[in-house]
Parts: sequence; structure tokens; C-alpha cells
Amino acid sequence: MPGYLPFAGALKLPAYACDNCGFWQRHFEAPASCPMCLDARHVVPQDGWRFRTEREAQGAFPCHWEELESGVWRFWNDPVSGIGPSAYLIRTEHGNMGFEACPVFSEAALEQIARLGGMQVLSSSHPHAYGALVQLQDRFDPELCLPAADFTWSAALQVSWPYDDFLEPLPGLELHRTAGHFDGHAVLFDRARKICFCGDALKFELEPGDFRRARTISAHKAFVRGVPLTVAELRRYRDVFERLDFTQTWTPFEPAANCGRAEVLALIDEMLATRPHAAPVPLESLRR
Repeated sequence: MPGYLPFAGALKLPAYACDNCGFWQRHFEAPASCPMCLDARHVVPQDGWRFRTEREAQGAFPCHWEELESGVWRFWNDPVSGIGPSAYLIRTEHGNMGFEACPVFSEAALEQIARLGGMQVLSSSHPHAYGALVQLQDRFDPELCLPAADFTWSAALQVSWPYDDFLEPLPGLELHRTAGHFDGHAVLFDRARKICFCGDALKFELEPGDFRRARTISAHKAFVRGVPLTVAELRRYRDVFERLDFTQTWTPFEPAANCGRAEVLALIDEMLATRPHAAPVPLESLRR
């Protein structure tokens, strides 16, 4: 690939993480601004930009991990600034897949991933949850699968397996593009475990003291701005979710074990019957 060679060095530039949203950019110095914060789905920092190097981010934001379900590991930072998504590592007999990324991985977290078998495939639902994908790609060199519709957000990464609307990168793990929140927004469906990693297609409020149980559910075009989805976007969401037989729904922030396809479709149907909104709806009201 001779045409690629003059640009290969750009992927060796240092990476900087935005302190306001957690989006990473490769640059020859600290960037002047963050394209993710300037996007209409987010907000700019009220006290100015701050960017951290990988080492600075590792020093500021401790990384934690645990096995939530058999073979499914969650990695997260606490405390953290910015959006603060979780990363998930899904282990299968055909290899491991990473989905989403936390804002920064400590060296100990990267060593834990290596002990679990590394990762053969890596993907994310959308740019708000890219987090430190750059660290995972640099360390493990997995196949990076991202929707072509969101390619313009992946400048810090090397996409090796772009896809349109559907991809099964490992047997039993399905990527489905929903669009909506972002043009390339996608969900990951684990057929064996019946878990839908739904990205920001949905949002939950959790029961106090139990981060596995949701009490409300909502859907948004822009969560921080309270912007609802359109009718056409909700219909596409419904078309995708209706095909997936899931009993758990995990966002990058809330791995809800008590919400599945029935509740998700009930929420969408309720909005399609009246008017799309961004308000949280009690889960129990959708089970009547």
C-alpha cells in the first residue's frame, strides 16, 4: 500500500485526551480545541480547554475492573473527568472482543486484559464512547471495526474493518448500525448471553445502591442537551431492537440487568404513538 506509507507516522504521534469529554486526538502538541466538545451533541468547557497526555491521564484517573457476567469484564475510571464511559471485554471460544473504552487504561488494566487473552477484535458504539481506544489498538493491535458512517471521527485510529449496517466479527457477536444518536451509532448483541450493548441509543437511571438495576429508561439525540430523536430515527431503532432477543441492556455507563427487548420496544412504541421526547420513563410503567 504505497499510498499509505507517507502518512504512517501520523499514527505514531502522541495522543491527548480532552479533560472535558475524554475524546483522544493524535497531535504534535496539545490540540487547540476538541471537535467532540464543539459538536452540537456536547458542550464546550466553561473554563477553557485542558488536554492530558496518556501518562498524565493514567496518574489522574485510577482504573478499576471486574467480571460482571461470566466472561464479560468491565473496566472503568473512578474518579474521572469528562464523560466517563466503561469499557467491556467479551471473552469467547473464538477470541476476545473489546467494545467501548474507558477514558484511560492504567498499565495494570492493560496487563489484566493481556492475562485474559488480549483482544482480537475491537469496536465501539459511537465517538462518545471511543475513550482510550488508541491505547487498546497500540497495545493489542486488534481488528478495529467501526461503521463507515462515523469514519470522520476516527482520525486517531487505524480502522481495519469498516462496515455498513451489520457485521459479525466473531461468531455470536453482532454489530448492528442503528444510526440516530450519531449517523454510525451501533449496538453490539451477544447472542449467547442475550446482552445488548446499546451504546447511547438508550439511557438509564439506576436504583440507589444497585448499579445493575435500572428504574427509568429514556432515549435521546443529545442527552446533555435534552434533544429527542426524530420519528424516523426511532423507527430505525425499533427495527434493529426487534430483531435481537436480549434480556439485558448495557449502556457505556449502566449495565442494566433488569431491562430487555420488551421494555425497550415498549418505550419506543409509546413515543411513536404520541411525540418523541427525552424524558425518563419508569420501567415498571412499561411492563403493564
